[in-house]
Amino acid sequence: MNKTIIKDLRLIRTKRYLGKALFELLEHIPFEKISVMDICKKAMVHRATFYNHFDSKENLLEFVIDELKEELFLSAIEKETYNSPKEMYISLIGKVFDFVQENRQKILLILKQNSFEKAAGFLVATTTDILEHLIDKNKYRKNYTIPKKILIDFFSGGVVNIGLNWLLSPNPCSKEELLKYFDILLNNKIF
Repeated sequence: MNKTIIKDLRLIRTKRYLGKALFELLEHIPFEKISVMDICKKAMVHRATFYNHFDSKENLLEFVIDELKEELFLSAIEKETYNSPKEMYISLIGKVFDFVQENRQKILLILKQNSFEKAAGFLVATTTDILEHLIDKNKYRKNYTIPKKILIDFFSGGVVNIGLNWLLSPNPCSKEELLKYFDILLNNKIF
């Protein structure tokens, strides 16, 4: 293996250790009370190493959020072509809800530390990117009766707000029940 690849893998691993340490600390300590030294101790990384990768703990949090965005994007575009727009939307909704369930603790910590708007913002931006990508890949992209931008904004905002409220609900309905509701909401007049 060449030295550049090894160095890149170390860099990625170190950043992820720091991110993991931050989330472990957030489970018990408010973000504003966590110091860079706390993160370094938890990750077993020297302080200088931290500053080789990040300018601040806020910068580290942004990195972790970007990692989550990338993970959601990649999971949602595994299948790029669909037989109908409705199939694509229902599939995407399922992927977003699976992602929210799998990353429940991290998203709750982001919500707790940065407000509903920050968590909603990263999920809306990612869902928007996914939809733009998927719509451009499918043959029916020119068949919409509503402008693409309006459709994407409406859909992204709705899915994310419902997903976050579902996450925060003390008695959430099942994912399958939510998908049934979306199936009803997605009528064929938009295509």
